[in-house]
Amino acid sequence: MLLSSSNQAPTGDLLVVENLEVAIPEEKRDVTIVNGISFTVPAGRTLGVVGESGSGKSLTSLTVMGQLPKNLKLASGSIRLNGEELTTLSTDRRRRLRGKEMAMIFQEPMTSLNPSYRVGAQIVEMVRNHQDVSRAEARKRAIEMLKLVGIPRAEEVVDDYPHQLSGGMRQRVMIALALANEPTLLIADEPTTALDVTIQAQILELMKRLQAELGMSIILITHDLGVVAETCDDVVVMYAGEIVERARVEELFAEPKHPYTRGLLESIPDIDTEVDVLPSIPGTVPTPQSMGTGCRFASRCPQAFDYCRENTPPEIRVNDTSAAKCWLYDPEVVAQHHPEHTAA
Repeated sequence: MLLSSSNQAPTGDLLVVENLEVAIPEEKRDVTIVNGISFTVPAGRTLGVVGESGSGKSLTSLTVMGQLPKNLKLASGSIRLNGEELTTLSTDRRRRLRGKEMAMIFQEPMTSLNPSYRVGAQIVEMVRNHQDVSRAEARKRAIEMLKLVGIPRAEEVVDDYPHQLSGGMRQRVMIALALANEPTLLIADEPTTALDVTIQAQILELMKRLQAELGMSIILITHDLGVVAETCDDVVVMYAGEIVERARVEELFAEPKHPYTRGLLESIPDIDTEVDVLPSIPGTVPTPQSMGTGCRFASRCPQAFDYCRENTPPEIRVNDTSAAKCWLYDPEVVAQHHPEHTAA
C-alpha cells in the first residue's frame, strides 16, 4: 500500500506548454533548436512525443524539468504545472517541485543512478528531501516502492549497488525513484530503451497500472510508434525542433496527416507482409545551423512543391482533434501553388 501523499490529483490540464523556444547562444545571433513548442497534458492522460533522434524530444522534456544543459538557454515561452508558472521560479522552488510534483525517468539508468550509492539509499534520499520522515520510515518506503515496481527480494535488493542489477532491474529502480513521492506528472524519456521485448512489455504495463492507481499524467518520449499505440491517449510528432502533427492516438494511426508521420508509420515492419527492403524516409534531420526558410521537412518530403521550400507553414487545424504543420491542408495555397491543384 502506498503511503498517503499530500499531492492532490488535479483536474483539467495539468501541464500547459506554450511557444517554447530553446536556443544556443552565439556571438552573432542565437541559433534556435526548439521552436514554438506548445502542448497540454490533461490530468490522468498520457501524451506521446515521437520523432527521429535529433527532433528535440528529450530537449523539450529537459526544458519542462528545468534541467537544460548550461550551453543552452530558454529563449521564450511559458510552462505551467497545475497553474504555476515554472519558467520564473527560483532554483530552490524548482528543486522542491522536482521529485515531488514532477519526476523524470531518464533513457539510461546506469548513467542516471549514482554508482557509488546503494539503490535504496538513493530512494531514501529522494523521500527525505520531500517528506518529513525518519530514515527508517524512508527505508521502509524504498522497499515498498521496489516491491511496487515488481522487483523480487526487495528487502535484499534495497542494499545492492546499480552495477549488481540487470538493465531491466535498474530501469525498475529508476521508476521506483521517480514515483517515490507520488508525482502528478511523470516524464518518461525512452523508458524501455535497450530492454528486451518481454521486459519492455512489463515496464509499459507497470507504468499504465501505476498511472491508474496514482492518477498521474505521463509524457512518454519515444521513437517507437508501437509503444505509443499501446500506451498513449494523445500524440505530438516532432521534427527538427518543431511539432509537425498532433492528434488523438487512434486517429494518428488510422489517418496520419503530415507526410513525415506517414513516413514513420510506413517504416514499421509488418509481420504479414514480406518485403526485401523496408521503406524509409530519405535523408537526415537538418542541423539547426542548416535550416533555412520554408518547411523543415521539404527536402525529404515526397509531396513537397516549390511553395513549401520557400514558405514556413503554420499549424493548420484539420479537424476538432488533429492539426498538421503542412501546406497541403491550406486549400488556398494548394489551389494557387500546387502543380496538381488538389487539396490533401
